[in-house]
Amino acid sequence: MFWFKKSVKGTKFLKDATDIHCHLLPDVDDGMDSLDESFELLSQEEMAGVKRVYLTPHNMGIEGAVVDKDSYGGHHHRHKKPTEEAEGNSSVAIMEKNQKQYDLSGKESAYVSEPKGGFSNAHLRERFELYKSFYTGSIELRLASEYMMNKEFVTKVENKDLLTYSDGVHVLVETSYFSPPVDMDDILYGLSLAGYKPIIAHPERYKYMSKYDYKKLKDKGYEFQLNYLSLSGYYGPEVYERALDLLDKGYYNFTGSDFHRISTFYHQMDYLKLKGRRADQLLELFDNNSKL
Repeated sequence: MFWFKKSVKGTKFLKDATDIHCHLLPDVDDGMDSLDESFELLSQEEMAGVKRVYLTPHNMGIEGAVVDKDSYGGHHHRHKKPTEEAEGNSSVAIMEKNQKQYDLSGKESAYVSEPKGGFSNAHLRERFELYKSFYTGSIELRLASEYMMNKEFVTKVENKDLLTYSDGVHVLVETSYFSPPVDMDDILYGLSLAGYKPIIAHPERYKYMSKYDYKKLKDKGYEFQLNYLSLSGYYGPEVYERALDLLDKGYYNFTGSDFHRISTFYHQMDYLKLKGRRADQLLELFDNNSKL
C-alpha cells in the first residue's frame, strides 16, 4: 500500500467505503430516533463516497434491554442543517407521512412486546425491510447486529440464530465497557466451534482490557473492529491512545463508525486526521470491510 506523505483527513477516508457498524435503524436501540435523522446521515455519507452500510442494532437479549441511552453518551437531538429551511413543504410532508407509517407499523407488529435493545432477529428484519422501503438514496443497505456476549447470546449461537455479515460467518460481538462476562473465553470459543468468526467491536473502549488481554485475544485468532472516531479523540484521550497502540501493532481487522446520531458526523469527522503509515492502515481496514 502507498504511504501518504501528507495527512488524510475526515471524509476523505470514506470514498468507496463500507461501514460495518452503525445504529441507524430508528427506534430499535439507543441509536437513531427518526427516519429523517437516519436518512440525513446516510445522505452525508453518500456525499462523502460511502457505498455500503451495515445497520447493526444492539442485541442485548431480553435481560439486557431496555438499552439506556445515557450509558452510551446521552440522548441525541435532531441536528438541522441551514438548507433545511429552504426545503419544500412536500418533502417534509412525505417524510412525516413515512415516519407515521413506520411508527404505526411498530405498534402493530407481532413483536411489539419486545423491548428496545432486545429485539429478536425476526423483529429487526421486519423493521429493516420497512426502513429500506422508504430509503431513496444510493447506498447499499445491509442488516447485521451487534451482540452482547451473555447467556442469551450463547443460546442464539447454539440455535444458529444470528444476524451475520453477508459472508454468513462473521458476527459482531461486544461486552460491557467496564467488565467482561465471566465466561468470555468460552463464549468466543463456542462461537468459533459453531462455525462463526467473531469480530470484537471497539476493543479500544473496554476499560478493563490490558495489553495482555488484547494479545491473548489476537493470539487466539479473534478479529478486532476499530471505531475510527476513536482516532479523532471522540471518546477521550485514553481511548485515543489505546486505538493508536492497537493500530500500530496491526491488531485491527476492520473499522466502523458506530454512529448513533447525526451530530457526531457533523462535529467529529474533521478531527479524524492521520498521516503516513497510520493513514494507510486505516484505509486497509476500510478495504477489508468491503469483503464482508
